[in-house]
Amino acid sequence: MTLNRRQAVAGASLLTLLSACGTSPTAGGPSPAVDTGVGKNGEALPANPAFAATGGQKVTMDNVVRAETAKYFAAETLQTGPNKFRHERNGIDLKNQTVIRSNFDLIYSYAVYDVSGGITITVPAYDLLHLVHVFDENAVTIAVVYPGQTVKLAAKDVSYGSHVYLFMRTQPRSNDDKGMQEMRQRQDSVVVQAASARPYVSQVKYDIDSFNPLRAQLIQRAVTEGVIEQGFVDSAKDIKAPQYQMINLAGWGGLPAKHAFYFVVLPGDEAAKNAAPSSVTFRRPDLQYDRAGYWSLTVYDEKGWVVTDPFHLNSRNVKPNADGSITLNFNGAAGAVNNIQVPRNWNALFRAYLPVSVQSIVKYRDDFVANHKVLARK
Repeated sequence: MTLNRRQAVAGASLLTLLSACGTSPTAGGPSPAVDTGVGKNGEALPANPAFAATGGQKVTMDNVVRAETAKYFAAETLQTGPNKFRHERNGIDLKNQTVIRSNFDLIYSYAVYDVSGGITITVPAYDLLHLVHVFDENAVTIAVVYPGQTVKLAAKDVSYGSHVYLFMRTQPRSNDDKGMQEMRQRQDSVVVQAASARPYVSQVKYDIDSFNPLRAQLIQRAVTEGVIEQGFVDSAKDIKAPQYQMINLAGWGGLPAKHAFYFVVLPGDEAAKNAAPSSVTFRRPDLQYDRAGYWSLTVYDEKGWVVTDPFHLNSRNVKPNADGSITLNFNGAAGAVNNIQVPRNWNALFRAYLPVSVQSIVKYRDDFVANHKVLARK
């Protein structure tokens, strides 16, 4: 399906979020000690080792995703070196937000590993969501390692190149000092063993002048044409143009839908849009709750920043109705259950981790958008 007008607005917000979380792995952390050659909006700069100002390989639809991935593989290698995680260690500071539409659910870690001699990834058991997302230079997900799992990968498992990106997400139990300390210990508990540690070097130098315009064009197209669940793949056989190109350029590093699914929730009438007291009632999504799957909803202002508090609820702290349904209140009276404060012209992102199936979560999204609108109270 393509996006109708309402979904297009939602898509613009969602793809911006995915860009911020996936294609800006240096944002939100300390400034890199070296120039990685990645611009503020993700464009390639001459300092990036995967690109050439002149004489580089022309970038087309056939290799644009690979060029985007080479950009970030090279940037992370410059910043961190081979076979080493770079962890974000703290939650997001509401007074100093640096990533638009930030994800307050999970804390990120990044690494580029040499897989030519094989690697083994072990994530110890945990009762919260914790995963290591492994993908190659074609942005094909080759593994997602969850708590209690050990996964071995070999050179033959990647669809291109000899290196993989490890994008780790760790859920803190709470955002206070105790919760963040536990989260840091979780990050450090992951063990990755590799037989080789050659630094990543792109096999080709890509042409900046053909890459940046095509990249911008694809991101713009993704706003109105993108179908997110069709863009992120775990097999090269599932690549379908142009969804593969649009979605991976707009949200590089995103998880396939069977691991995580996102959609935007918008106010359903003018009064709700103008921050009048409003509410929405819905059933909980069909997720693998027994594997620490969960849903959350985070509210942002029209520019994508958190400006109210409380601004966030999830399935771990929400109070259900007697029939099991969920009612969220927006700008409710003092003491209102499941209350979230919203500004004028707000938007929210619904995140669903570990859906039971892609089909069920897509159906859930479509039903929510069509039939469960946030409406002002009469």
